Amino acid sequence: MAGLYIHIPFCRDACSYCDFHFSISLGQLEPMLQAIEMEIRQEKNYLEEEELKTIYLGGGTPSVLSARQFTRLFSAIKKNYTISGEAEITMEANPDDLTPDYLSFLREAGVNRLSIGIQSFHDEDLRLMKRRHDSKQSRECLENAYNAGFDNLNMDLIYGAPEMSNENWTKNLDITIQYKPAHLAAYHLTYEPGTVMDYRLKRNRIQPADENRSFDHYTILTEKMDQGGYQHYEISNFARPGRISKHNSGYWRGEKYLGVGPSAHSYNGRNRRWNISKNASYIKGTLNGLPVYEEESLQEKDRYHDYILTSLRTVWGLDLKYLEKEWGKEYYEHIIHRSAPYIKSGKISSVDDKLILSREGMFIADHIMKDLFI
Repeated sequence: MAGLYIHIPFCRDACSYCDFHFSISLGQLEPMLQAIEMEIRQEKNYLEEEELKTIYLGGGTPSVLSARQFTRLFSAIKKNYTISGEAEITMEANPDDLTPDYLSFLREAGVNRLSIGIQSFHDEDLRLMKRRHDSKQSRECLENAYNAGFDNLNMDLIYGAPEMSNENWTKNLDITIQYKPAHLAAYHLTYEPGTVMDYRLKRNRIQPADENRSFDHYTILTEKMDQGGYQHYEISNFARPGRISKHNSGYWRGEKYLGVGPSAHSYNGRNRRWNISKNASYIKGTLNGLPVYEEESLQEKDRYHDYILTSLRTVWGLDLKYLEKEWGKEYYEHIIHRSAPYIKSGKISSVDDKLILSREGMFIADHIMKDLFI
């Protein structure tokens, strides 16, 4: 089975930290939907008629779609793909978009999982991040979502923000656990070039969290979620039993997926490709039947690096027997040699021919994975 990702590249406002591809000019929304529907039809053979086990609407902010627009989009998917009867269908949303009426519509339309951008339950953090909602709206939308019948909720939180104390971060997690979401995705704030947050940082208007506070926040996160009954199954992701994200797990397990919309990525086991990130060019090219993506065939080393990046992120780890079978003795001996210091220091565990990052290893995962490259 395979996954389908739809990128809706619009937001009502720009958050100060976000560098994802989006526009706050909603005037292009209708022609963009026409182009996305066209790409859905044009690329239906990319997944070789495999049944969809996951559909994920991301962005941007997919909750800018009206009920009519969502219905059109979902109709195009149904006409061109076979959807599993047990498919996980996720929609990202902002708290202020999730009114009771809109939630009821989404539930009836087939969405069975919501990923809600809470980010913080403290208004001072939300103002710094330039979020459109406040903490009151966050609480209301969670209650409304449960009342509408959603029991598979993901909450996004950000830690390591300027001025975010250990106490406030702990309170964020305590409130989260009280709401008992099925899933939590928690990310350390990053200062991406071109964002408002990066602009402020370079002009000394804000002070980033130092390494000690970042590690404190990460430690509090992992301990709190463990106490709350959540499995830390991927670097940034925590789930109640049986509630891991099927869509994102497909990425990490090397399963096929098609990405539709500007800047969306696709992978079919042999090559990967990425759509252009300019809305006007994407719309024009797609509606005229022209390719709107770049593509590369994966070489042996590319596939090895991809396997390092995806497998080590997770609690399932890197399978050494599989690696030796796929890439041979040279690659196997390389990773045995390069991983040895991390095993000795306790940052990697070697269990049943699998390499698995420890809690301390996950905190420096990017450094470790890069060191295991060839």
